Amino acid sequence: MKKSLITLLFFITLFAINTNAQEMFQTVDLKEATLVKEDSSKEFCNVCGMDLPKYYKTNHVTEFKNGHKEQYCSIHCQAQIHEDYEDKIKNIQVVDTNSLKLIDAKSAFYVVGSSKKGTMSAVSKYAFLTKNEAEKFIKEFGGEIHTFDETLKIAKDGLEKEKKILDEKRIPVAKKGKKIFESMCDINQMKDFNSIGEAKQYLIDNKICNNLDAQMLQAVSVYLYNPILARDNSKAIKVPEDAKCPVCGMFVAKYPKWVAQIKLRNTHSHYFDGVKDMMKFYIEPSKYNHNHSKEDILQINVTDYYSLDSIDAKEAFYVIGSNVYGPMGEELIPFKNETQAKKFMEDHFGKKVLKFEDIKKEMLF
Repeated sequence: MKKSLITLLFFITLFAINTNAQEMFQTVDLKEATLVKEDSSKEFCNVCGMDLPKYYKTNHVTEFKNGHKEQYCSIHCQAQIHEDYEDKIKNIQVVDTNSLKLIDAKSAFYVVGSSKKGTMSAVSKYAFLTKNEAEKFIKEFGGEIHTFDETLKIAKDGLEKEKKILDEKRIPVAKKGKKIFESMCDINQMKDFNSIGEAKQYLIDNKICNNLDAQMLQAVSVYLYNPILARDNSKAIKVPEDAKCPVCGMFVAKYPKWVAQIKLRNTHSHYFDGVKDMMKFYIEPSKYNHNHSKEDILQINVTDYYSLDSIDAKEAFYVIGSNVYGPMGEELIPFKNETQAKKFMEDHFGKKVLKFEDIKKEMLF
């Protein structure tokens, strides 16, 4: 019995080791990786923030026409950049799975769908210098050979589905990141980011946080890039799925980042897809077929831009004239923190920070 138990434990350990090796097929030592960037983002992906040596065998390097180079952990992240900046790209390189050298992506042979784990995608994509090397890989691990353009199209076609999967996985990470940010970072330095990698570089370069290890830094970066993943639903404005904005007629629940609410005494609530529409209704309800007086209103709530918490509209600070747009275009952006509002105004070319009583009818059209 004892011998059988020892044997069982041996095979469980062996399985765990082999499984981990399978999961980390992409990983190489830092000294084996060619990293092309020279700034503080040198070792992580500019899109997702993940460690480049850890996912090195799927790395891609893009050189832009202005000479700037960026490095991405995968063709998934490369595809996101390609969609937005294709006309600015000069050339793309990919890591050859065997030699670990950077090779021209256009002439590489990609094996798509092997049994080796993918990076940022359930469907793996590994590149090889020669067709012969790709075929040898297929004999052992399966998959099909594709050109770069074909593989890029596969990656682009899967972006929307993969983004949803990744966002689900990132929810606990973002929630952890929010707690870390609020306890160990300067919350007045909050701002918008186009990618996790951009947020990560900002944190490093500006020393926003104290004593973060690699995992904590990634978690905070995930949160800053997409705060909605860490939203505390118990603190958010609860919107019925069928609620329509009385001003523009849009379904409000589709825009959780912009929700505003007017609660009436002993009757019902109106929901809006932005502060601007809410204020139009508040100032002139009869224009939208309602005859509420100011005395009928019990509470007015808006959504804090960063935390996504419901806050008292009359206590909030609003940035007008910024380059950040809501569902209905130009918007009054609400904040519970005046310092954050002022920084947002500076970052996004806003014209002024207003209090509730400062908002006038002529500002809304």
